[in-house]
Amino acid sequence: MEHIRCNGGVRIGNGDYPPEYGLDLFVIKVNNRFERIAVLKSRTINRSCSMSAFYADDNAQYKSAIDNFLFQLQFTDGPQPLIAQSRSIKGDGVMGVWQGISMQASASSGLRYAVYTPLFLPNGQAYFGAKFPSEGLYETDTRVPAELYRRDWGFYSYSNGKGVLKMPYGELPLRMEGKTLIITANNTDHKFYQLPSVNGAKFNGTYIMTEAYGKIPSITFSADGKFSDNGAIRVLTHEYNDCINPGLTPGSGSYTVQDYTITFNYNDGRKIKIAFLGTEYDINNQSPAVLRMSNNEDPMTRR
Repeated sequence: MEHIRCNGGVRIGNGDYPPEYGLDLFVIKVNNRFERIAVLKSRTINRSCSMSAFYADDNAQYKSAIDNFLFQLQFTDGPQPLIAQSRSIKGDGVMGVWQGISMQASASSGLRYAVYTPLFLPNGQAYFGAKFPSEGLYETDTRVPAELYRRDWGFYSYSNGKGVLKMPYGELPLRMEGKTLIITANNTDHKFYQLPSVNGAKFNGTYIMTEAYGKIPSITFSADGKFSDNGAIRVLTHEYNDCINPGLTPGSGSYTVQDYTITFNYNDGRKIKIAFLGTEYDINNQSPAVLRMSNNEDPMTRR
């Protein structure tokens, strides 16, 4: 359905400087009418944990809940979704997650090579970008990020060893050569290699990171699915506003790995999902010298 989303602010109250709130407007065209949704969000100033003000939906969990609600709306007299939600990332041909090097364009750095992690789903969706979803793919309705980050999402067709990746900026030919996926972008062939499944992975040992926030972050895993965090998850979330970083406080609990996501279920009720692509990881080795987690593939070294 056609829609538009706008962001702004509004002051509510009396006096010269009434409190400021964030205001998002979401307008959807359904047949010959327009449906309107407004999201009013508080603006917080907390100098103890952040030098700048922030809105409630700067919290990743709140933002995800709002985005899912907006983009999963359906109307009884409206059109049905163009594509079904993909319940799996498994399949034949090019379906799955790949990794390699491709050309990236940005206003700040121009053209440069970057690590890309293409994704091909059974519902025909494709992702071709330099940043894998920060929470991985477990429990993710990929139709939502495709609306939020349109340049990196598209569709694909594939048959008899070749196909086309259809992105908003153009069509990219693709083909298989043995076990290597070749995607032609900017008139240049780029090679990609399929990442193996990490479902059910278990880790064993204590891992440390480089110094951050005045300490050496660490996390201890056990092969029975337990973890004890001492600052590592705070870094892995890549949320630099301490007021809304779900991993700010150390804790312990259980972990699971599914669909390139490691889910930390804390004993205090927190649930944090972080991308785990399994780069350079052997699922048969529970204590590798280095573990890489997050969509930034941050290295953690076994102590």
